[in-house]
Amino acid sequence: MNYHYYMPMFFSKDLTLRRFFPIAIIACLIIAIAIIKSQPKMAHEPSAGLITPVHVIEVKPYIVKPEIIGFGTVEPDISLDSKAEVAGKISYVHPQLRNGATLQKDTVVIRIDPEDYQLALEQAQSTVTSNHAKVREIELQKNNVQADLKLVQEKLKLAQVELARIESLVKKQSISKSSRDNQQANVLRLQQEVQNLSSQLKTLPQQLASAQAALANAESLVMTQALNIKRTEVKLPFNARISERVVEENQYIAKGALLFSAQTTDKILINAQFSLQHFRSLAKDFQGNEALLKEAFLSGFSSDIFQQLGLTAKVRLADNSSPYWPANVERISSQIDPVTRTLGIVISVDNPYQNIIPGTKPPLMQGMYTEILLQGKAKTFYLIPRDALHENEIYIVNQDSQLERRALENVQVQGKMALLTQGLQAGEMLIVSDVFPAITGMQVKATPQLALQQTIENWVQEP
Repeated sequence: MNYHYYMPMFFSKDLTLRRFFPIAIIACLIIAIAIIKSQPKMAHEPSAGLITPVHVIEVKPYIVKPEIIGFGTVEPDISLDSKAEVAGKISYVHPQLRNGATLQKDTVVIRIDPEDYQLALEQAQSTVTSNHAKVREIELQKNNVQADLKLVQEKLKLAQVELARIESLVKKQSISKSSRDNQQANVLRLQQEVQNLSSQLKTLPQQLASAQAALANAESLVMTQALNIKRTEVKLPFNARISERVVEENQYIAKGALLFSAQTTDKILINAQFSLQHFRSLAKDFQGNEALLKEAFLSGFSSDIFQQLGLTAKVRLADNSSPYWPANVERISSQIDPVTRTLGIVISVDNPYQNIIPGTKPPLMQGMYTEILLQGKAKTFYLIPRDALHENEIYIVNQDSQLERRALENVQVQGKMALLTQGLQAGEMLIVSDVFPAITGMQVKATPQLALQQTIENWVQEP
């Protein structure tokens, strides 16, 4: 009985909800329309709010030396392995002849006992004296033979005249035939004497030549022994830094034995390696000097030629903090490096041990790894910060205060700057701040970046 009472109540509540649902929807719509009507009208923001602020610098031309960077290892200009020119016992070694020591040119560093060579010199001088006497003796003998020959020839003439007179008397039977025979014998004797003296005179030149040759040989032996005595004293041929000492005092050494090794301190060389493509960028400025450039490649020593081409160099340690050394371009290597495909250019630095600054500018020593700045002839470039390049594009503010994208070619990057010869004009405003998105024609508001402009000015003035 309770069941029949409950069911009519459920259906009654459901019918009530269905009756009020459309009324609730209509009320919500009326409230929404009233809210929308009460809102103020939408106002558009002015277009000035779309202007993008940018930082700019003024494009200016500057006189700049284009440069490329290479790297190389320091080598001495001259390396000396001093060897003994004579054998003997070492009697003296300079106390500073040690690894790392620096000694001046013509310093006596080693002496070899010269006593044996002095004795040999005295013997050679005695031989010279003896040969001199022999040469003078032969010359005197030659003069005597010539005088004797002349005298005998005169006697022969007189004897022949006398024989002719006696022959005429014999024909007249005024004198005996025995007198004629005696005179004939006298003529024959004189003729034989002339023959002997003539033969002797012919042999004397050979004897004299032999004596003179012996004299020359003895004199050369004297010179050799005198040179050997000089060779017992070893001097440095240049201002040197000692890298190795091999011998000790009282040590006997053979001829040709190594004494010490040294390097010149007056000059160092660096075979600097440069990208071939980068070197071509400098070589473009050599147009009109093709003959000089050809001579530089063919010449064994072309430092003066490179100076005429305007090619200069600076060297510093490859730590990017050391000061530069002025350098000279000596010559170009004969071939491209087969591994790195780079071009070798030999750079020299004079007096690398002078003007050093402890802790800042050390001397350039063998084995140091260096950075070489190769500079071409100065010319006019437009300078812009390297950061202002956007994949070989730059952003310019045109006369209508709009952004203009401009593509560039042949950009030469040099440190933090980019050097341009075309694509810009003096007075244009270059955008140096980041702009994203960078849309051609977008309105911009330019603010000069004076600090960056001054940075460029300072960069140009750097030595």
